[in-house]
Amino acid sequence: MAKSESADAGGRQQLLALLEGRACHHCSDGELERGRYKDNRAIVCDSCGAPRVQVWSPSLD
Repeated sequence: MAKSESADAGGRQQLLALLEGRACHHCSDGELERGRYKDNRAIVCDSCGAPRVQVWSPSLD
């Protein structure tokens, strides 16, 4: 893995960690947690399921 790819992966992990545990903006009683959205790693609401952030790796085609 190239150095920039490694840094990007670390940045994605930091973003997910930063948002995890925050209140949902779409519903009154939800909390954001790590999960999946459209087969991508994401931060989603544990109550309403709304995605806040999703991350993916670029295709290597």
